[in-house]
Amino acid sequence: MPKILTVGSEEFDFPLQGENAGYGEQITDWAEAVSDALATVEQPNDITRTSATILNNQSSPVSIAGFLFDSAEVLSFQATYVVVITTSSPATQVTESGTILGNYTGSDWVIAQQNVGTSGVAFDITAGGQVQYTSSNVAGSGYVGTIVFSAKVINESV
Repeated sequence: MPKILTVGSEEFDFPLQGENAGYGEQITDWAEAVSDALATVEQPNDITRTSATILNNQSSPVSIAGFLFDSAEVLSFQATYVVVITTSSPATQVTESGTILGNYTGSDWVIAQQNVGTSGVAFDITAGGQVQYTSSNVAGSGYVGTIVFSAKVINESV
């Protein structure tokens, strides 16, 4: 009796150790379904969960380490992020989360942003695909600013 393996909504008969041969086509179909499913998990150029420092009172754009898209390979991206800013005196915490959508036009990048909360951090992107930020001045001592982000891309080979 075979073992039933499920990938998505498809079921596959998989032989148990010592069972008769004859499952080659079923095993190949299962391997293809698993490969297709895994391709949706992480694509080349996706950005896995990454964190970087957000500095206080930055009026000139600052590049966010690791938040970069290769315009030779990436057509668009959808990034999720959270910014957390704290001070120790007075003790405050500000949080903003959201989504940044980006498209490469063939010569430049354009982005749009949806967010919840207000951290005083504004995002932009260079023609080279580097996401940057500016930040407002947060009063108080012991400032710590962090961004955590990840991104899914659609690569040029669509």
